[in-house]
Amino acid sequence: MATCTYARSIEKCGSETRLGHCQSSSSGGMLFLQHGIAEDEGVDAGLGRAAVGTCSHAVHFYESEPVFLDSLSEFVGGALGAGGVCVIIASQSHFEEIARRLRGFGVDLDMAADHGRYVALDAREMLARFMRDGWPDRQLFFELMEPVFVRAREALRGRRSCIVAFGEMVSILCEEDKFDAALRLEQLWNELSRRQVFSLRCGYPLSLFATEERRASFQRLCAEHKEVIPAESFSRMRNSERWRAVSSLQQQASTLQAAIEMRQREIEERLRVEEKLRRTEEIANTIMQSTADCIKVLDLKGGLEFMNAAGVEAMEISDPGGLVGKSWIELWQEEDRPRVRAALAESAAGFVGGFQAECRTFGGKSRYWDVRITPARGGDGRIERLIAISRDMTELRNAQLAVLHAEKLATAGRMAATIAHEINNPLEAVTNFIFLALSSEGVPEEVRRYLEIADRELTRVAHIARQTLGFYRSTSLPRVLPVADFIRDALMIYERRLRNKELRVEVSVHPDLKVYGKEGELRQALLNLVANAIDACDSGGRIWVRAQRAKNWTNGLEQGIRLTLADDGMGMSPEVQKRIFDPFFTTKAGVGTGIGLWITKSLIEQRGGYLHFRSRQGEGSGTVMSLFLPSNLPLPEEAVLAAD
Repeated sequence: MATCTYARSIEKCGSETRLGHCQSSSSGGMLFLQHGIAEDEGVDAGLGRAAVGTCSHAVHFYESEPVFLDSLSEFVGGALGAGGVCVIIASQSHFEEIARRLRGFGVDLDMAADHGRYVALDAREMLARFMRDGWPDRQLFFELMEPVFVRAREALRGRRSCIVAFGEMVSILCEEDKFDAALRLEQLWNELSRRQVFSLRCGYPLSLFATEERRASFQRLCAEHKEVIPAESFSRMRNSERWRAVSSLQQQASTLQAAIEMRQREIEERLRVEEKLRRTEEIANTIMQSTADCIKVLDLKGGLEFMNAAGVEAMEISDPGGLVGKSWIELWQEEDRPRVRAALAESAAGFVGGFQAECRTFGGKSRYWDVRITPARGGDGRIERLIAISRDMTELRNAQLAVLHAEKLATAGRMAATIAHEINNPLEAVTNFIFLALSSEGVPEEVRRYLEIADRELTRVAHIARQTLGFYRSTSLPRVLPVADFIRDALMIYERRLRNKELRVEVSVHPDLKVYGKEGELRQALLNLVANAIDACDSGGRIWVRAQRAKNWTNGLEQGIRLTLADDGMGMSPEVQKRIFDPFFTTKAGVGTGIGLWITKSLIEQRGGYLHFRSRQGEGSGTVMSLFLPSNLPLPEEAVLAAD
C-alpha cells in the first residue's frame, strides 16, 4: 500500500525527525514533521505561521488534490492577509484553482499583483529556462530566481511581514521520472534560502512514491526539508487539537478581516493616487498642447516617441505617426548632427544639453531653433527618456542679422560719405584749373578738346560724389520724389557694369510721375532689383524699366505707381522661386548675401505696397519684377515742409 510505504518512510526521514501533534482543519487537516521539535512544542513553528525574518522549507505530500489546494490557498491567503508577499510557481491549472479559492476568501489578487505582493510564475516555463540536458544549472537558477525574491522583499516596503513561496517544479520533475534532478533542485532551494529570507512549500502527489522502489527517493526528499506535511489520511486529531483548529480558524478569520481592512485602505489610497495622477496628466497635457514650443519625447538613443501639436504644426508634418521610432538626429542638417549627438549624450548623462541650429520643415521652409534637452527619470531615479524643447528663433535671428547688415551698410555709408566729402575739395580745385585753362587764349584746339572731355568726366565724378553724400544724408522723413530721377540715378550707379556686359536698357517713365516716400529706402529697393537683373543677364542681354500710374491689384481702388523691371536672363527654377524672399537664401554662392530681395520686399510692404514676380526658364526665359507703391501724396504745404 502506498500509505504504508509513506508511513514507514516518515519514521526514517532523519534521525532528528519526529511526528508532531496532529492539527485538524476544515481543509482536511495537516500534520507537521519538524526537525528537533517535540510533541509538546505544538505546530506553531509550521509553515502555516511563517515567522518574520526566518526561513523554512516544507514539503506537502497529498492524496486529494482539492484538499491540497485548500490547504495551499490558506497558506497563501494567510500570508497575503498579514501583509506579506507570496510567490507561486505552479502549473496553469493550479494557478486558476488557487486564484479561485483566494478570491473566495475575499483576497483581491489584482491589487496584490499591482503592489508586487502576488507573483505568479509558470513552473514549466521556469524549468525550461534553467534546465540544461535534464539537470538544473546552478548559475541559471540563481540568475532567474534570486531577483524574484529581491523584488518581493522590496514589495514589503519595510513592513515586518513574511515572504512565502510555493514551488511545483520539483513535482513536475518527479512526474517526468527525474527524481535526482528534483532532489538537486531542492538543494538549490535550500542554498537560495540561506541568501534570501523566505518560507517555501513544495508539493508532491503521494502517488509518485507508491512503489517500494521510490522509498529511497522519498526519504532523500524528506531529508532536504525542515518540515514535512503528511497526507490527509494520517490526520488523527484529539479534542484538544480540535480546539486548536477552531482557534486557528478564528485566527484566519481575523487575518481575513485585517486583509479586508487593508484592502479598503489600499483601494482608498489607489483612488487618491489615481485622481492625483489624472489631475497631473491633465495639467501636463494642457501645457503640452498650449505651448508654442516644439516638445519631443525621445528614447535614450534619440528615437522620436512623441511630438506635441505645436511641433507638428511648426514642422509642417502631415503624418506624425510615421515619425515614431525614427531618428530625431536625421531631421537636422549633416553639418549640425555632431552638435545634436553631443547634446543628446550630455542629457543622457544627467545634464541639460543644448544647441542652436537650422532645421528645414517638411514643407521646405528654413527655421532656426534654440533647443534644450533634459533627462526624464523614472521612479527608481534612472534616466528613462529625454525631453527636447525647441523654440523657433527664426524671426529673432533674421532681425538680428538684418540689424547687423544695416550696421555694416551704415558704416560703409559713413565711410563713403567721408571719402566723397574729402574728394570734393581737390575736385573743385581741378575743375577750376580746367576752367581757367579753357578760358586762356592761344590754347591749341586739340588740347581744348582734351580739356573739355576732362571737364565732362570731372562733372560726372562730382555728380557721383553728390549722390554718395545723398545716400548717407538722405532724410528719414518721406518726401515727394520724381520717379524718373531716382531711376536714372540707380542706372548711373551701375553704368560700368551695364557697359562691361554690353547690356541694353530701355526706360519708359513719364517725366511728371512722382511718388511720396523715403528716398534712401526707395533707392535701395530699386538698386537691389537692378543688380539682380544685371547678374541674371548674359552679355548682350536686355533690361526693361517701366513706371506708370496704376491701381492696387489686390483691391482695385488704391491709386499709386507700378514700377516694372524685366530681363531676358536665364530665369529661375520652381525650387528657387519658392525661396527667393527667404532671408539669406542666395544662388550666388560666395558673392551674394541672400538678403537683397528680402529687404526689398520688406521695404515695399512697410510703405503699404507689394512686390510680385514671374519667371521662366528655357525658350523665352527671363524674370519680371513688379512692385506697387501707393501715391499717398501729401497736401501741398506738407510737401514743401518735407522738402525743406
